[in-house]
Amino acid sequence: MYTDLEDKLTKKYYQEIVEKALIQAKEEYDFSPNTPMNASFYNQLVDIKKCVIDNNEVYTKEEAYKKYPIAIMVTKNFIGEEANTDYANMLKDIVWGISLYPKMIEGDDPKPDKPRGGWSVFD
Repeated sequence: MYTDLEDKLTKKYYQEIVEKALIQAKEEYDFSPNTPMNASFYNQLVDIKKCVIDNNEVYTKEEAYKKYPIAIMVTKNFIGEEANTDYANMLKDIVWGISLYPKMIEGDDPKPDKPRGGWSVFD
């Protein structure tokens, strides 16, 4: 079951979902290479990995949605149950997370049980 990016807002998790989506996009493209949407998804994901993750390029929300129309394509083309698959949710989250990526924490747990810094009853 897919965990939404907003519930695990870390660079590590973002990178994981980009990698998983890349694998799925490649499989979809290999299965149906004549479907332009499959090639588009794969090419956009490769570019997101290169620009956002590897090169740390920063985009506003508007710039991200303009440069990478994956989320719009999913909304328009994935119908019924297909719109709620892990793959569809990953694709939407990936574009949503582009503008947030530079400010995401690196690690595993964005909502630790123990407060960090300052005085607390747990210290």
